[in-house]
Amino acid sequence: MEQESKYQKIIEASLVLFADRGFDATTIPMIAEKADVGAGTIYRYFDSKEGLVNILFQDSVKHFKEKIEEGYPEDSAGIHEQFQHIFRCLYKFSQENIHALYFLEIDKTSHYLNETSRAVLNDLLDFIYLFFEKGKERGIIRSLPSHILSAMVFGSFVHIQKLVRAGEIEDPSGLMKEIEACSWHAIKHRG
Repeated sequence: MEQESKYQKIIEASLVLFADRGFDATTIPMIAEKADVGAGTIYRYFDSKEGLVNILFQDSVKHFKEKIEEGYPEDSAGIHEQFQHIFRCLYKFSQENIHALYFLEIDKTSHYLNETSRAVLNDLLDFIYLFFEKGKERGIIRSLPSHILSAMVFGSFVHIQKLVRAGEIEDPSGLMKEIEACSWHAIKHRG
């Protein structure tokens, strides 16, 4: 039981530090101090800081993709309904652990990501980009490249959540319907 709690403390401390400071500015001694464990304890579970961040990254991305896939509306439901589902899952994911949201904005070319992490991210991106492609084919979503559409929606959402973490927005729940509507209108084809 104690081993599990040490592992969980390391995970939680790492999530917070990586989200607040970034990968390069976070050190193993910082994680150990925040987790209230010895640095050696971290190395019992993870071979390196890169190993730790890759585990966190993979878990976060997989969890988000599972959340989206659960109850995802069929094609017959329509592109707007699918967008609403994805956006609401993003919001729920951020509410469960706002620090894990950091891992959804990591660039797949980041020097510390391993091949497994890149494959997990590509799996998520394939899902998201397929949604955009279907919307473009039906003339519902703007004909911009999918990675730009994704940046417009997810980038703005992540920035809003950074404002929440910084205390500049106290409770975003009352704003989410309007933010969702603005995000939809940003990508919706106006034809």
